[in-house]
Amino acid sequence: MSDAGPSFIRQLTPADADALIAIVRRRAIAKSEHLLHAGAAGDEVMLVLSGRVKLIAYGNDRREVVIGIRGPGELIGEMAALGAQRRTATAVALDDVEVGLLSAAQLREFLDSRPGAERALTRVFIRRLTDADRARVDLATQDSVGRIAARLLALADDYGTSVKDGTRIELPLTQDELASWTGATRETVSRALTMMRRLGWVASEGRRITVLDRDALRKRSGGP
Repeated sequence: MSDAGPSFIRQLTPADADALIAIVRRRAIAKSEHLLHAGAAGDEVMLVLSGRVKLIAYGNDRREVVIGIRGPGELIGEMAALGAQRRTATAVALDDVEVGLLSAAQLREFLDSRPGAERALTRVFIRRLTDADRARVDLATQDSVGRIAARLLALADDYGTSVKDGTRIELPLTQDELASWTGATRETVSRALTMMRRLGWVASEGRRITVLDRDALRKRSGGP
C-alpha cells in the first residue's frame, strides 16, 4: 500500500548522491502548482529536494485517482524519461516544493556511469510494482472500509508522528483524496471515518487524521 520506504537518494552512496545533486537545476514550485502533466513528453526528470508532491491520474470519466506521494529524495517522471514515453500522471505540489531538474539524457548518463545508482533505481521500481500489485489485490478482495483502514495504516507508517494517544498522519487529506486513493466514493469515506471515530479507531481535526487503534484497523483491513 505504501510508496514510501527509503527514498532513491537515500539508497545512494554519498559520492553518488553528491554527483546527482551537482547536475540538477533547482526550481521552486508553489503549493498547489502543477509540476508535470499527464500526456506531456517525458523528456525531463525531477528530483524532489524539499516538500511533497501528489501524483494523480484520470480515468475515462475524468475521475481523479491518487496514485502516490513523493517526498524529498524521490524522482518524478523517471519512468517516462527512461522509456521515451509520454507521462501517465500529473504531479501537483502539496507544499511549497523545491525540485532539481535534469534531462532524460543526463539521467541515463548518470545511471550508466554509476552502477550502484542504477541498482538503487531498480529497487525503487520493484517496490512500486509490488505496491501496485498489492493495491490491485486489495481492490479485488477487500470492501471499501477495509481498503480505507489499510490506507490509513500505510499513511500512519509513512507520514505519521507519535502523539499522546496514537499516530498523527502529517499529510493533510481531503475525503475526496482518500476516496480516490482507495477506489471508494466520498460518501463511503465519510461514513467509514464516522464509524471509525465512533469506535475509537481514529480521531480527526480538520484534514488531519490520528490513528488511535492500529490493531483494530489492521484487523479490519485483513492484515496480519
